[in-house]
Amino acid sequence: MSFVPRIGITMGDPAGIGPEIILKAYELRLPIHAPIVFGDPTILTKALRPHQSKKIKILSSLNEPLLTSREGINLLPVTGLSPKDVQPGRVNAITGKAAGQYIETAIHTALGGEIDAVVTCPIHKKAFHEGGYSYPGHTEMFAALTKTARFGMMMVSTPLKVALTTIHLPLKEVPKSLNHSRVREIIELTLRAMQSRFGVSDPKICVLGLNPHAGEEGDMGEEEIQIIRPVVEEFRKAGNRIEGPLPADTAFTKKNLKRYDVFIAMYHDQGLIPFKMLAFERGVNVTLGLPFPRVSVDHGTGLDIAGKGIADPASLRSAIRWAIRFVRLKVKNRIASTF
Repeated sequence: MSFVPRIGITMGDPAGIGPEIILKAYELRLPIHAPIVFGDPTILTKALRPHQSKKIKILSSLNEPLLTSREGINLLPVTGLSPKDVQPGRVNAITGKAAGQYIETAIHTALGGEIDAVVTCPIHKKAFHEGGYSYPGHTEMFAALTKTARFGMMMVSTPLKVALTTIHLPLKEVPKSLNHSRVREIIELTLRAMQSRFGVSDPKICVLGLNPHAGEEGDMGEEEIQIIRPVVEEFRKAGNRIEGPLPADTAFTKKNLKRYDVFIAMYHDQGLIPFKMLAFERGVNVTLGLPFPRVSVDHGTGLDIAGKGIADPASLRSAIRWAIRFVRLKVKNRIASTF
C-alpha cells in the first residue's frame, strides 16, 4: 500500500466548536490519510449527528491498525471529562486544561515519530490560561515544547500567504520588539518554508513597513530606515527576490497579490486583516521552524454557536489538506535527496 500520512488533530477547547467541525470535516471526502484525534471520547461522541456515517475508533495505542479517512476517524483518548463539566459555549479552567493536554500529547507523539503532522482546533486563551498554561497561544507552546528557538507564524491560503514578524503582542510592544535579528530571522524562516513546504524554489517576497506610508522617509517613523530596509538589502544583495519596506495600505492590491508569492507583516493585525478578508473560511495558520508540520484553523472557538450544529468545517478541511500536502512534499524531498 502507498504511503498514508498520519495526521494528528487536537480537539481544541471541548466547549467550543472543535468536536463539531472535526466530525463535519469527514462527512465529505478528503485526500486519503489516517486521522488521529487527540481528545475526549465522551465529548466527541456527544457531538455526533444522527446521520453521521463515518466510524469512530477508540484507540488504546497508536500501534493498533488505523482507520483511513475513507473509513472513519481514530480517537486517542487524552481526557475523560464528565458531561457536567463541559457545556457547549461555556469555557472554564477544566476545558482550558483539557485543550492544553491535547496539544501536549500531540506534540510529544509527533516528536516520537508516531504521527507526521499536527492540525489544531481552536483554544480559548482565557480558559487555557486558567487551566494552568502560560503560553500566549498555540505557536509559542509548540515552539517551547519542541525546543524551537527560531519560529514564526504564517497565514496560508491560495490567494495570499502572510508571515508575521511579531505575533501575540500588544500593539504598543511591537516597535520595541523589532530589531535586525528578528526581521532577518522571519525572512529566513519564510524563505525556507516557501522552498521546502510550498515547493517555490525562488520565491518573490514583499516586506511591509511598520508605520503609515512605510515611515515616509523618516517623517512618520524611523523603523523602516534603521531596521527593516537594511535587512531587506542584505537579502537582496545575496540574490533573493525581495522588496520593501512597502506601505501596508497599498501592499495587498490585486496586482501585488499576483506579483508576490508571500508577504511579511510587522505585526499581527497588519497581516491578518487583509488575510481574513480574502480567505477567512479557508485560510489556515502554519507554524514555521518546527521539526514537523503544524497547521491550524484561522478562527476561534465559536462559543456563540457551539453545540448548535451550524459551525463551518471549511477552515479545518483546508488545514488537513495543507498538512497532508506538507507531509507528502517532505517525504518526496527526502526520497529525492537519497539519489
